[in-house]
Amino acid sequence: MKYLILLFFIPFALFSIEKINYHLTQDPIDVVIVCHEKDKVTLDHCIQGIKENCIHVGQVFIVSAKKLSNQAKWFSEKNFPFSKSEIALEIAKGDKKKSEKFLQSKGRGAGWYYQQLLKLYASFVIPNISQNVLVLDADTLFMNPTSFLNEAGGGLFCISHEKAKQNYLDHAKRLLPNYQRIFPEYYSVCHHMLIQSPILKDLFSRVERHHRIPFWRAFCRSVDFEGEKGASEYEIYYNFALRHTDQVEVRELKWRNSAHLDEKELFKQAGYHFVSFHSYMQGKWPRAFGEGLLPSFKN
Repeated sequence: MKYLILLFFIPFALFSIEKINYHLTQDPIDVVIVCHEKDKVTLDHCIQGIKENCIHVGQVFIVSAKKLSNQAKWFSEKNFPFSKSEIALEIAKGDKKKSEKFLQSKGRGAGWYYQQLLKLYASFVIPNISQNVLVLDADTLFMNPTSFLNEAGGGLFCISHEKAKQNYLDHAKRLLPNYQRIFPEYYSVCHHMLIQSPILKDLFSRVERHHRIPFWRAFCRSVDFEGEKGASEYEIYYNFALRHTDQVEVRELKWRNSAHLDEKELFKQAGYHFVSFHSYMQGKWPRAFGEGLLPSFKN
């Protein structure tokens, strides 16, 4: 397969550190969907898609400020060890006036970093959750059967051929000692990721020993607030896991971004594993299958 062949072309120096064999299991995969009210239009479709197509699926949780669906278990944001306002204050380096303005920002404001930390902390905060957690964006619909674990119980990572955002990588370097990208030609931001708690615990431990503060505070303080802001929970975990163990692997899935939810069945028929239907692309993204093939979608 492609990802196995590519390993022969990666410089040996990248793999020269001692690899760890984490205690990974084949436990059912619990799914965590961090959701905002703006994502309600796709949420139930997201839940249905992952229940039908995630091989070895367990529980499905929605993490949100209030209950948004009856199709999965709700877990309140209030149960996490930080709030959105605390995130804003940490990123603003303690400046209350700037943090209040940042808190109200849309797009890449405080809420964007907040949802990343909710995903990373879900494995430690939600009671009785599996050690295998698939974090999934609420606008991402799986349409065909997909595996997320290899035969040894290691996570399988999807990849993108988009160019990685440099500000995300700079943040990771400030956060994590000896951060290094393992496959520089690939990007890990694919709107979902299989996170395994033994690996995540090691990541948190190394960051906390280095910064001498809780992980979430270190994550926030590593954001370049006065410069080019940015961070990626996916890029951080993905590269950490690949660098520290041979138990995980990369593999390609057939996927794409779209703004046209009414084309969902056509994507399924075309063999896509998943499609992310982003609300911010409305009116800006061309159809994949042409105009007028399907009636407008209504929730």
